Amino acid sequence: MKYCGECLSKLIGVIGSGSATTYAPLIVYEGSEDIVREESLVLIRDEARNLTYLGILRYLKRLEPFLNPWQRTSYVDEPSLVDSGTFPHTTGYVYIIGTIGNDGRLSTPVIPPNPGSKVYLIERADDIRLNLGSGLLIGSHKYSGIEVPLSYSALRYHILVVGATGTGKSRLVTALIREVINKSSWNVIVFDHSGLDYVPFFKEYVVSASDIVLDPLLIADNIARVGNVSNDRYLTDYITLASLTYSLCMSIKYLEEVPEELDEIMSKCKRVATECQASQGEIRGLSSVVDLDKVIDLMAISKLTWNRKCFRDLLISIAKSMGARESTLVRLSVITDLWLGDTFFKRLSNRYLLAKDLINKVFNDRLIVVDLSNEDNIVRRYIVTYMLKALWDLIDSERREVNTLIVIDEAHNYACRTCKPSVDLIARTAREGRKWGLGLVLVTQRAIDVDPDIRNNINTVLFSKLQTPSDYENISSFMSLAGLKSEYLMTLDKREFFLAGLGNPLKIPILIKVVEVK
Repeated sequence: MKYCGECLSKLIGVIGSGSATTYAPLIVYEGSEDIVREESLVLIRDEARNLTYLGILRYLKRLEPFLNPWQRTSYVDEPSLVDSGTFPHTTGYVYIIGTIGNDGRLSTPVIPPNPGSKVYLIERADDIRLNLGSGLLIGSHKYSGIEVPLSYSALRYHILVVGATGTGKSRLVTALIREVINKSSWNVIVFDHSGLDYVPFFKEYVVSASDIVLDPLLIADNIARVGNVSNDRYLTDYITLASLTYSLCMSIKYLEEVPEELDEIMSKCKRVATECQASQGEIRGLSSVVDLDKVIDLMAISKLTWNRKCFRDLLISIAKSMGARESTLVRLSVITDLWLGDTFFKRLSNRYLLAKDLINKVFNDRLIVVDLSNEDNIVRRYIVTYMLKALWDLIDSERREVNTLIVIDEAHNYACRTCKPSVDLIARTAREGRKWGLGLVLVTQRAIDVDPDIRNNINTVLFSKLQTPSDYENISSFMSLAGLKSEYLMTLDKREFFLAGLGNPLKIPILIKVVEVK
């Protein structure tokens, strides 16, 4: 077995007393101190047992036996003694990954390496024959260049990508998406929060969120929120009825050909479509025949156009027929004309894509990138919910795996505890998705902002320099970090991430340099 090959000249030290199966103390040779770095891969060769261990260097320290800060020495009284010479040396710990077999595969160590076992530094990928299996290649070990494949099973068991702004999260995920498309049978749906991180790399697969149909209830909620009347039950009722009525009747009006089954509804919509007016009786008649799913389908087919003046007149007529006071009618006019304006209604117009259309598209093209940049956060969350619900409806009805990866950029805006309604379906996906081939990749600056119900079901984490120390503590609360110091994260450069969890073939967190993407 080639356990070290050419790296025999890179002997850096020996194992000290007190070794265990998980870690072993290292005494570094004087001449090797310049090449020893934390997070380097090393081999421990136990000749007595004919075992070779693979490990990672951590907790390197420079010590001097007479300059002990906890013990008074003659240096306190005579500082000039330092000029006469000191006797420093370097120690550290090797965190043991496993023992290497003759086939290059790793196995769990069952006995600690003997004290006195020699330790060799791995400087190049060809220094060692290591079989880590197949997987998704998104990067290699920073110092040795050994490729570290991300296990395919990680897709099913969910991935969290965490790092401060500028660490290269989107480049890492872009590399992951390309690997998934090229090497697996999985489909990918990407929600690009800003429209700047993934859209430029996958332009031919981009779908604008501005083309996705919004249901009338969401539109009503948005109007009430912008108008600051969400807590007024009467005003929200008027707005909801107006939104439903406008969506239904105007969609039928703009159909090129009206099916016979809509004749009854069309007759009830006549005054709404021609005069933008509706009485309480007409509203009651429409309510008895309305089907929200059908309304949304009609909105898509007709590419419904929203007209501010017509909606305002319809809203006021509905409120007046239901006994609203004159001051309420004025308030509704102000909300429609000043708070909303033509721009709001223009953004609602000409939408034609439904969730089922997008699901069919991703099953055909294998990748879609939803550009959410032109919508506010409420609508963004709705669209994420809309897509996840369509996938779960498919799973519930057909009881089959969908093999689809959901990438959510800036996930703290969608997966936080108060991020309704998207957090509920993201949580369900985190809990149950693995059974049906529905995986998550959550990309965020703050791990602590992700709802614990979601976080606790994530089995692979890629993390770089973090926003705050609390994020490190949060990650370490649900993922073993094997002696990794939070202070070390502050030294990482762009595109440098630690890979930890189920997707890591080396079992303990390892520092990788992510491949460049163009």
